[in-house]
Amino acid sequence: MKKFLKITGITLLVLLALAFLIPIIFKKQITELVKKEINKSLTAKVDFTDVSISLFRHFPKVSIGLNDLTVVGTGVFSKDTLISAKSLDVSANLISVIKAKDIKVSGIYIESPRIHALVTKEGQANWDIAKASGDTSSSTDTSASEFKLTLKKYRISNGYIYYNDESGSMSAEIAGLNHEGSGDFTADVFTLATQTEADAVSFTYGGVPYLSAVRTMIDADLGIDNSKQTYTFNTEDIALNNLKLTAAGSFGISNDSTYQMDIRFKTPSNDFKDILSMIPAIYKNDFDKIKTTGKAALEGFVKGTYSPQQLPAYDVKLNVEKASFQYPDLPKQVKNINLALQASNSDGAPDNTVINLSSGHLEMDNEPFDFRFLFRNPVTTQYIDAVAKGKLDLAQVTQFIKLENGTRLGGLVAADIFAKGNMQALQTQSGNFAAGGFLQIQHLLYSSPSFPQPIQNGNMRIQIANQGGVADNTNVDIAAGHIEIGKDPIDFTLKLSQPMSVVNFDGTAKGSFTLDNVKQFVSFEPGTDLTGQLQADVRFAGTKAAIDKGAYDQIKTSGTASLRQVKYTAKDYPGGISIPLVQAGFTPANASISQFNGSYLGSSFSGSGSIDNLVGYALKDEPLKGVLNVAVDKMNLNDWMGTSGTEAAAGSTTTTSTSSGPFLVPANLNLQLNASAGQVTYDKVNYNNIKGTLVLNDETVKLQNISAAALDGTIIFNGTYSTKQSKADPDIALSYEVKDVDIQKTFFAFNTVQKLMPIGQFLAGKLNSQLSMTGHLNGDMMPDFSSLSGKGNLLLLEGALRKFAPIEKLANTLQIDELKSITLRDIKNSIEFANGKVLVKPFTVKVKDIEMQIGGMHGLDQSIDYVIAMKVPRKYLGEQGNNLINGLATQAANKGINVKLSDVVDLNVKMGGSISNPSIKTDLKEVAGDAVADLKQQAQDFAQQKIDSAKQTVRDTLTAVKNQVVNELKDELKDKLLGQKDTAKSNSLNETKKEAEKKLKNTFEGLLKKPKKAAADSVKQ
Repeated sequence: MKKFLKITGITLLVLLALAFLIPIIFKKQITELVKKEINKSLTAKVDFTDVSISLFRHFPKVSIGLNDLTVVGTGVFSKDTLISAKSLDVSANLISVIKAKDIKVSGIYIESPRIHALVTKEGQANWDIAKASGDTSSSTDTSASEFKLTLKKYRISNGYIYYNDESGSMSAEIAGLNHEGSGDFTADVFTLATQTEADAVSFTYGGVPYLSAVRTMIDADLGIDNSKQTYTFNTEDIALNNLKLTAAGSFGISNDSTYQMDIRFKTPSNDFKDILSMIPAIYKNDFDKIKTTGKAALEGFVKGTYSPQQLPAYDVKLNVEKASFQYPDLPKQVKNINLALQASNSDGAPDNTVINLSSGHLEMDNEPFDFRFLFRNPVTTQYIDAVAKGKLDLAQVTQFIKLENGTRLGGLVAADIFAKGNMQALQTQSGNFAAGGFLQIQHLLYSSPSFPQPIQNGNMRIQIANQGGVADNTNVDIAAGHIEIGKDPIDFTLKLSQPMSVVNFDGTAKGSFTLDNVKQFVSFEPGTDLTGQLQADVRFAGTKAAIDKGAYDQIKTSGTASLRQVKYTAKDYPGGISIPLVQAGFTPANASISQFNGSYLGSSFSGSGSIDNLVGYALKDEPLKGVLNVAVDKMNLNDWMGTSGTEAAAGSTTTTSTSSGPFLVPANLNLQLNASAGQVTYDKVNYNNIKGTLVLNDETVKLQNISAAALDGTIIFNGTYSTKQSKADPDIALSYEVKDVDIQKTFFAFNTVQKLMPIGQFLAGKLNSQLSMTGHLNGDMMPDFSSLSGKGNLLLLEGALRKFAPIEKLANTLQIDELKSITLRDIKNSIEFANGKVLVKPFTVKVKDIEMQIGGMHGLDQSIDYVIAMKVPRKYLGEQGNNLINGLATQAANKGINVKLSDVVDLNVKMGGSISNPSIKTDLKEVAGDAVADLKQQAQDFAQQKIDSAKQTVRDTLTAVKNQVVNELKDELKDKLLGQKDTAKSNSLNETKKEAEKKLKNTFEGLLKKPKKAAADSVKQ
């Protein structure tokens, strides 16, 4: 027995030791495997602080965890975090992990995730981060994944999800989410058991909040049939706040856009208190103490096909009878609540939709409020029958509803409004439509701890009238409105007419607004502050039809507006932006800014200008046009352009970047900026007396004649910076001209010069240069040197070359001291660069009586491949040099080449290796041949590489254009199927085709054009 216990104890001890040691022994191997899989699968930037491995968390499975995980998008989402989580754990088979092959993942566990799911107006989703299966780029690992999903369980703990779909006007927010599911995901047919709890669920569609901070609990078993793509459920465990629901049904996927559904739901209880819990203001204030009477029932179904061309049938009913509620510690009750609401569609045809609130009644402080609403045939006749009548003393609301402590509410609200008849806009003859009544608000007052500056003295009367029995003859009039926010008064008027067709509007607004009060209406990020004063006196008139058509010249605006003592601080602007004054005037044509000034990070700026299309920009996100004249005293761009990233963590994958991403040029700007600056500092260079023009248009910044004094000379810039084609890797097309600049200062100021002209490190003197180039920037706003191509010329006015290793090695080889320090004057050469190589066309240098014709190539990696044709008087050769020449002549004679050495020796020198570690090969011209011919061949090879690169660009362009046109054809086909003719999309498709043709034509022309004659300093035939 003792022996058995001893063996058992030793065995347990060994197993325990292995449980501790295995994660330590295999951690490095597993970490590298995780990084490899992430980089193989995702385009996003993924970061984590550590990989934790344990046999205890999910014993007997091994747990692989990523701690402090973040996933950041790319392109337009480069500043948006898709996912952050305290930890992401997967449980896997131990043996498969040790083998690092076919790792079987059976569980996924996420702790405290924050998920931000975003969809742009164009329909682009930030979770689309998986690498395409057809990606065959050299950087993409196309091997099969080592992880195999054999999922049995998953869990999300303490999660937060935010979803915002701008294209569908839909948003949702889930806080405090705990969800788990279990089932055999390897089977085609299985049951997925799920449990879900969330502290607060909100959902908004089309600007209407359908759920607001609803506490949610759902336990449901889902029947999964992957072979038929059908999913069924039947549960009695759904709770929304106090509202209990039972639901059963099925959901099937016919194809990517067509779904079959048959879902029914109802409330098992008829307690009115359950329905009352769905009102947020009531539920969050002592709801458990509320006493209620009355009955309520909610039931409905959705059945049929959902597709882009069809909706399912549905019917939802809510009934409340003889209900009331009262807080026990408040004196009054809300009573006699009756409601009958039905929303239905018998067959899914949009025109058969009916919304019928047949009766509504409640009494507050014995004041009755009655209402009803019927709307049917929304596509054709648009029939309405609506009535609202009652009055309410807001000061009495606190007698029967609990509000947040410290809330003040007051004022009188009275309404008597009706509308009945067909509303279709095309009806022009007298009919049976009638509408009229009023809504009046007097002495409105509201404030709360979160809204400390009160809305007060609110007074307005909305009068509704209709003559002639046609809905489009309805007039809505606010003759004199007044409201105060804090101590700021605002007076306004508004008249609306022809609401069913063009919608005429005519209004005025006059008053002031303290910008600090914006935070009462809008949530700012922590650390954000806005102060200042807005004053305005404006009039506006026009039609909604003109806005929809983009006829903004038909929108009449006039008046003035000013901003004073504005200061804005935020996380990205910790020093704050100060704007003491902006004065603007409005006319029907534009907004004229007569004066503005301000300061930021020690820079003071001022200016004036005009803005066009302000209405289109504000209402339809169309391009804002205008001209601004701006003057700045000084700017330190090192402070302005600081990034928000931090150093990569130890566990970071290779996809992590510390950059905040490139500057994205807005798509909705068409601005011309005429700028001047006394001094601009960037990196370590001061640029003085800067003048020029910047044009922002079509997601592109165009630089026009930007001139500056810098580097002891002058610089002129022209070019473009564009994020239209790629948000992650902006396109650049730049040209510059420099005159009389100091070579050393220029070399150390620009990394582009360091790559293109590495010899500049060893040159001292003055330089003139012209250069043009195209290419891309990386996400960190630095050049992608492999993408750069261009050409230029350099004129060395005067200078000295010292300690340049290739020339020093040549000087030592030939023992010519005169080459160790060369004085140069009026040396001109031309360069071309592409595909990471720089071609230096032949140029002539003369050092005393030594003539050298130099040309060749060097790489951006500092590799060199140069040829020098030299004429060297023997008097400059030392003993070692003469011995070398004599030896070369002897070698030639042995080969049968008779070389007669004269006082001047013709040498061919080939330089290879790198700038810091060059190799030298010398030979006599009679043996080596014509060095110029070698340079000619080198230039031809360089040109062929450019042609090959251009051909690849054509192939890539063809593929991109094909995909773009196919996608737009899909959208156009969809519109036709729906019976919609979207002119904008049709025009966009045509423009896409034209733009594609233009791009391809330009590319082919570049390939097929005959080369121009060589310049004077290029390779001679």
